Amino acid sequence: MNPQQNYNPNYHKPESRLITMKQGKLPPQAIDLECAILGALMIDKKADEMFDVFTNPDVFYKESHRVIFESILSLSAKGEPIDLLTVSMELKAQGNLDKAGGDIYLIQLTQAISSSAHIDYHSKIVMQKYIARQMIKNASESIEMAYDETIDVFDLMDHSEMGFTNLTEVLNTGKKTLSWGQMLDKAVQNVELLTAHGDKILGIPTGFWKLDAHFGGWQDKDLIIIAARPGAGKTAFTVKAMIAAAQEGKPVGYFSLEMSGVQLATRGIAVESHFHLNQLTRTGFEKDEYFKGLIDVVTDMKKLPIHIDDAPALTLMELRRKARRMVRQHGIKVLFLDYLQLAAGGDKDVRFKITELSYGLKALAKELEIPVIALSQLSREVDKRSPPRPRLSDIAESAAIEAAADVIGFIYRPGYYDLDPDYSVLSENENTEFIVAKNRNGGTGTVGLWYEANKTKFSDEAPEQHNAGGNTDWEQTAQSRTGLPAVSANEAFGNDGGTGWSIEDKSNNDTPF
Repeated sequence: MNPQQNYNPNYHKPESRLITMKQGKLPPQAIDLECAILGALMIDKKADEMFDVFTNPDVFYKESHRVIFESILSLSAKGEPIDLLTVSMELKAQGNLDKAGGDIYLIQLTQAISSSAHIDYHSKIVMQKYIARQMIKNASESIEMAYDETIDVFDLMDHSEMGFTNLTEVLNTGKKTLSWGQMLDKAVQNVELLTAHGDKILGIPTGFWKLDAHFGGWQDKDLIIIAARPGAGKTAFTVKAMIAAAQEGKPVGYFSLEMSGVQLATRGIAVESHFHLNQLTRTGFEKDEYFKGLIDVVTDMKKLPIHIDDAPALTLMELRRKARRMVRQHGIKVLFLDYLQLAAGGDKDVRFKITELSYGLKALAKELEIPVIALSQLSREVDKRSPPRPRLSDIAESAAIEAAADVIGFIYRPGYYDLDPDYSVLSENENTEFIVAKNRNGGTGTVGLWYEANKTKFSDEAPEQHNAGGNTDWEQTAQSRTGLPAVSANEAFGNDGGTGWSIEDKSNNDTPF
């Protein structure tokens, strides 16, 4: 057969079925930079600064590089010098010299670089490649598990979250350590900043000028515990603090395991208006005109950057995930949790869970660099004391909470126990003790506040003390919003001339929530 007779000019030879390098995908890697890091570690003593970025051999993509780095870590742990000869001897002692590529490869690594000038930058790139590989691995495992119908979807979510949480922790360990001199310089800068701002607080506003003066506001990275007996006003305190922070333009995150979001919003309206909580939750308004005041208050409050999660049960992992999402999406500057014991559940492992949660919240505050404020119950032991003023040992499951917290504050209301205020501690326009029992970065002591039981709200002092010469500031605020006189307690609680509530009635028996 004549080959020329069968020639087809349009015929194309089939492409090879082998996958080319252009078609395939290589895992993220930076082999040249791995070589530069290892070479620098063996020729320059200053190169060990890269240990501030990572100390995990798995960060290296090439197996021989992982083996070499393990030997370098071993020498560093023993305090021995790191150079070409000592690394070779360590690899021989471990039986890994051949796996590392032999002495010739070690020599090549040291000859390929002249100094460790850019090792910090190189290390960060190698770390980024490792994180990218791990994200691919985690995503692949999640996809495979998602197709497995025997795996519970919530276990799948926990597995995926754990993988990404571990990567976040890897990044946190990569933060460089400051020298003592650098820390001293920062301390001086903080004093300069405080001096420049005068009386203006630098932390997150607490909602109470007396507490702002004591703490300078809630401080970043602090875990603050607010503890009291049930019904003593923990939630009322944090609602006030939440609104105060938001009014200063600080986005707030709030995890409410006890109350619904609507209940918290109702509390917020009561705090920001002259309305009694009973009107907002039970009786409604006797005068339709009051709705204008209600709408005015709500319209103003809708502008506040407050983000509430009222899921009834949260694990520490879920709380971390949601808190990080709040920071990413909303830029929250302070986080509230209501409350610790409820988050830990009520089973026999509650003590272990409280321990885990307490240290977890402290770690979260440091990671997100925001204050985390958690509420806590007090045990019944405090009620057996006379007077029943709280102590650190009264915190339910107290050991871990006391150890983890930067600030612990107790809300003690003598009226809660039908007792008169202790005027050796409080002034005449105060009826509540906010006891600072622990303050890692400042003094302890007692700050006086005022609590209005009928309205379930705290203030720095009794409303009538704001302006003794006539209408109070509180009343003026009410009138400016509604154009109507402040609602009386008798009207709010349906007093028909001798029965029902009055402004003097401080009983908690029928107080809403």
